[in-house]
Amino acid sequence: MPYKTSLLPQNSGRFGRFLSCFCIVAFFSLLIFAECYHVGSERIQAWDEARHIGSAYEMLFRHEYVVNYWQNEKDYWNLKPVLSFLPIIVSVKLFGKGLLAARLPSLLGFVASSVGLYWFVARRFSRVEGLYAITLFSTWAQAVVLHGFRQADADALYYTFYLFCVLSCLKRTGGAFCLACLMAALCFLSKSWHTLTLIPTLVVTYVMTGRSLRLAMKGMLCGLAPVLLWLGVRLSEDGSRFPLRMLTYDLLKRGSMAIEGHNSPALLYATDFVQSHPDLLWQLGLLTLAFLAACFWPPLRAACFRPGIPPAVKAEMLILGVTIVSVFGMFSAAQTRLFWYTFPAYPILCVLMTYFFALLGPVLKTLAGGIAAVFFVLSLSACLQRDRATVLPVFYTQLQAAAQLPMMRVQKDLLITQDDYAALLTYLPVAPEAIHIGADDHTPHTLVIRQKDAGACDGCALISRGDRFDLFYRD
Repeated sequence: MPYKTSLLPQNSGRFGRFLSCFCIVAFFSLLIFAECYHVGSERIQAWDEARHIGSAYEMLFRHEYVVNYWQNEKDYWNLKPVLSFLPIIVSVKLFGKGLLAARLPSLLGFVASSVGLYWFVARRFSRVEGLYAITLFSTWAQAVVLHGFRQADADALYYTFYLFCVLSCLKRTGGAFCLACLMAALCFLSKSWHTLTLIPTLVVTYVMTGRSLRLAMKGMLCGLAPVLLWLGVRLSEDGSRFPLRMLTYDLLKRGSMAIEGHNSPALLYATDFVQSHPDLLWQLGLLTLAFLAACFWPPLRAACFRPGIPPAVKAEMLILGVTIVSVFGMFSAAQTRLFWYTFPAYPILCVLMTYFFALLGPVLKTLAGGIAAVFFVLSLSACLQRDRATVLPVFYTQLQAAAQLPMMRVQKDLLITQDDYAALLTYLPVAPEAIHIGADDHTPHTLVIRQKDAGACDGCALISRGDRFDLFYRD
């Protein structure tokens, strides 16, 4: 059965439409404000965000948009294709250097996900279901501190493409299936092998859409062409080392053994769901009970569903369920487990919960909507309080002040952490090649960064003292 819109009645009155549009705009404004609040005041997170910001700046300085670099060398540790770096490069090009510019593409991913989710659900059911879906989605997004929509790493872009891929699958038309395959390709170019969890979803969708050879060929073309294009360009740049390491280390080794000290138990993702997202868990439990009751007692369903649940709705719920099980199942089977690997499943879970919600009668729907609103307000309050207390590290403010100096070089004694290196590239007007780590070689026009209380710097003027570093300038 093909995709049909507006299964539930919409408010067609002029005042009703105006009030509905006003509430929707106000709610979206609140969501975006909460997600963007103090986003430029958070420190750069080590590892993924630091590597993405640093690599994006190095690629920008080199005018190199295929191979990612880290500390002036080709990066064979961060084994993600190039797509996740490009939005940061474009944003910095347009708006200048800074944390807000680096994180802007992730924030736009949140906006695109929210708008796309609302648009799909509102067309499928009604505006009420659309608001309910983005309420659940925002409640989850606000609880995500690391690897969410407020960091400049690959995850926000990946979540957005992942959600659009599954929403395209739900339409179950030939064109939508090809679009889903294209979204899957963009997922791969953003987050690499994590995209394999979409294969069961695409297979189920293909079987339900028509199973024609022509559709399969179109889907494969849309899914493989962008990946093969990137692979060909990458091979022409530096040979097969990067894709081979992607295969042998990032897929085979990460899947078969616990690497880099990530020795988490097989129940990590279930435990994280219970501990980190109890609001969604409670609502899922209550909605499931209400949905099962409505299945066995038709008077509890919405009026248009009392004769029975349409086969199209059942098929869409099956696709959503397969996606969620695929994500949790595949990453639980893999031996290297990190709690954010299953994050793409949560927006899909919000969609499935909205389907449960849409089938309920007015009384149960009002109760479920009220519970969702209470959890949303509590989550929003906690999120704003957390973000209000966020301040930039002292080192970042020191670098902002020192950026006015006519420096040609930066000298950092001892070692440097990934987030501090990314901060140097973010706040100082120097090229990556001008940042040197190690002993001071007394070069003029140099900003010298030394450990706190390490002593005076020969021939330097003290610029500032901080909680971790002292900054000197040699004219």
